[in-house]
Amino acid sequence: MVGLGIHRLEAPQNSNSHKPVVSSPIHHNSKEGLNEFYSDRDAVESYLDPGFYERLIDLLRANGVDYEQKCVADVGCGTGGLLKTLQARFQTQSLTGFEYSENALEIARSQVPGIEFCYFDIYEGSSREFDVIFCIEVIEHLLHPDKALRNVVSMLADSGAALLTVPNGRIDTFDGHINFWSPESWDVFIRQVCESYSVKTGLIENGENNYAVITKPAND
Repeated sequence: MVGLGIHRLEAPQNSNSHKPVVSSPIHHNSKEGLNEFYSDRDAVESYLDPGFYERLIDLLRANGVDYEQKCVADVGCGTGGLLKTLQARFQTQSLTGFEYSENALEIARSQVPGIEFCYFDIYEGSSREFDVIFCIEVIEHLLHPDKALRNVVSMLADSGAALLTVPNGRIDTFDGHINFWSPESWDVFIRQVCESYSVKTGLIENGENNYAVITKPAND
């Protein structure tokens, strides 16, 4: 008998010392769970990637979206990093961040002055309209993503465009996510919910994120 051993032969991919331990994805994505996450400044900082925001902004620009003098919203804005990047690059008419976590809103208001940040329940939606809407890494956390998506695109002004992203479910292993879309199932989901809109889907960069560009037709 020589005994038994367990050895890691390869380092885990995308390891992150601040990645939250999730015992229940339902609790993790509740208001209480989100506020717990946003109370840990180190964890929040570890998830911020200004370069990712730049690439998302440029992705919409490559699809014909102009931000100058437009009303722009970020649904699920977190601490406001994407809107801060837009503020530095463009002369928009307005920038609005919508967020469910009060702790995230507190951080956003303190770090990104000059932007309107509002408490928002994505299941209730809003009657406000915007030329451009971002909804980044949000609906994979939701039990009813179809209802959430309908509420997001209903906020588009005529000829407005929305950009949504979610992780690629083929490689996503985070226990805090509820939905895991492959590129194929993502395209089917988006087109089923947004039947009356123009839709383009694909993968961002190295295949880690699905995206959807959703455009509302002009009102003739």
